[in-house]
Amino acid sequence: MNRLEVIQKIIAARRARNYLEIGVEHGATFLSVRARRKVAVDPHFQISRRRRFKTLLRNLNAEYHAMTSDEYFQNADPRKPFDVAFIDGLHTYPQALRDVENTLAVLADGGVIVVHDCNPPTAAAAHPGKSPAEVATLNLPGWDWSWCGDVWKTVCHLRIARRDLNIFVLDCDFGLGIITRGNAEEPLNLSLDELESLTFADLEKNRQHF
Repeated sequence: MNRLEVIQKIIAARRARNYLEIGVEHGATFLSVRARRKVAVDPHFQISRRRRFKTLLRNLNAEYHAMTSDEYFQNADPRKPFDVAFIDGLHTYPQALRDVENTLAVLADGGVIVVHDCNPPTAAAAHPGKSPAEVATLNLPGWDWSWCGDVWKTVCHLRIARRDLNIFVLDCDFGLGIITRGNAEEPLNLSLDELESLTFADLEKNRQHF
């Protein structure tokens, strides 16, 4: 399965009406998702006129917020919660964590958060950075522009610190983290200080456990 299939299945299963997407870029996922209310957040939308026109009927009620996720959440209305949210913004551990925590504040009861890029396949794909272009300049062995960054640490952080969340990762589409409210079934027995020092090699050795 890919991200769109997973998101749409969750929307169908939860009978979700309100969908939020952080990090939209070309709109490949956002424009295809079917939901009554759709909100897109990206500081630099790259959706072509042709693609927007082709999907017009599916997105008549879509909202587009050209700003960072931090800016969006400063004014997000908790009285209009989201049933499903997809986080695919800046691929850094701190930003992905902040996006999850901010989304939780506007997530409806029974809501689901999906986080992309939680299971990087290679050390190059997992290399920390602010953009794929920045990481590309490093000429890392195995680099192929499939960049996940260190978002995987966000999953670990939440499994360590949040006993009120159920979290697991689907092994598809570079790892789709699924987050719902509820008692954590298997908290990760590490400290946040230990997490900071972990590398991709540690992830490779403990991928299933992490």
